[in-house]
Amino acid sequence: MLEKLQQASQIAQQIQETEIQKYILKNPQKLDAEMLRLVADQWLARQKAKHKLPSWFANEKVIFPPPLSVEQASSEITAIYKAEIFARNFGNEKCVDLTGGMGLDSWALAKVTDSVTYIEQNTTLSLVAKYNFEVLAQNNIEVLNENATQLNHSFIQPFKTFYIDPHRRDDAKNKVFKIEDCEPNLLEIKHLLPNFMVKFSPMLDIKLAIEQIQNIAEVHIVAIENEVKELLFVSKKPSTLIINKTVIHCINFASNNVQQVFEFDFEAEEKSTVKYSKPSTYIYEPNATILKAGAFKSIATHFNLAKIAPNSHLYTSESLVENFVGRSFICEAVCKFDKKEILSKLPSPKVNISTRNFPMKPEEIKKKLGLQDGGEYYLFATESSEKQKIVLICRKIGQA
Repeated sequence: MLEKLQQASQIAQQIQETEIQKYILKNPQKLDAEMLRLVADQWLARQKAKHKLPSWFANEKVIFPPPLSVEQASSEITAIYKAEIFARNFGNEKCVDLTGGMGLDSWALAKVTDSVTYIEQNTTLSLVAKYNFEVLAQNNIEVLNENATQLNHSFIQPFKTFYIDPHRRDDAKNKVFKIEDCEPNLLEIKHLLPNFMVKFSPMLDIKLAIEQIQNIAEVHIVAIENEVKELLFVSKKPSTLIINKTVIHCINFASNNVQQVFEFDFEAEEKSTVKYSKPSTYIYEPNATILKAGAFKSIATHFNLAKIAPNSHLYTSESLVENFVGRSFICEAVCKFDKKEILSKLPSPKVNISTRNFPMKPEEIKKKLGLQDGGEYYLFATESSEKQKIVLICRKIGQA
């Protein structure tokens, strides 16, 4: 099987600038049906990996698993980030990746630990991962083709640190996100694992997960270009927790190579007070990690901002706040939701529309006002602290 995958990978690289549908229809090399499918899989997987997994894509010897496995895998940037978190919390002790998959997380963990034991029940995935670890010269990874849920206590006992990325699809291939619906079910095996880091879907309720898993020292909400990709929970033995408080880390890897980082805890969030104000000179929109975390008051307190309304999650200030963890705008006009007034403030019908606590969707607003997508202006339809429907006409900081 490995030889066929190597051959398919080589062909896929040769035709990577070709449209795969046309190649399949013409089949110029007269490949049999199985090889044609493998070539198509390698071609599609490589397309997904080009920007997501640059180090792996750059190595011509790497074989990719089926496209769905590449799609479900971490990106290289988040895998490296996870490894950094793991090493900071658990040191460089040998660890176990209970849900190996295509092996990207094991590869990253192996760079910061003495060794990694990769476990994967799918025979093909484990075979491909073992081969890739070798061609990537990551030689401190042991590959086991086993079902993690069937491992006995005597196997687990020598290890002190674990990584888990539970499978999030049911038998019908539908996506699931609740802890108890994933495989393995962490709630059933957590008592066997002294220290671990687990990755879950961005759909998961963070506070509920902390209650269910327990002994959570850190939660990391990780986004790439303002799209939340994963939630990470770091669980330590109760004896190693210095204080009984979970720190929430929000990190967004922005497109300009800037990392937007913010930390808070739920106790401080509850105790924080926030002031409200009419829209002032500058408007701020927190990035997606802040919104997912629910750090609505903490972000205002940290940057000394006022909220426009309790449920708008838009913030304002008279003076510009540098290094805000999100987008910053200069507010050029505040309008009622009135077509004539709004259009009089816009130099062009092209505008980027967002809504916050507003009864209409952006597409509906665009149609009602006769606007088009694009341009340098941003229109925020929201609610004021007096519960009036208002529209903010803004430009991003740095635009002329």
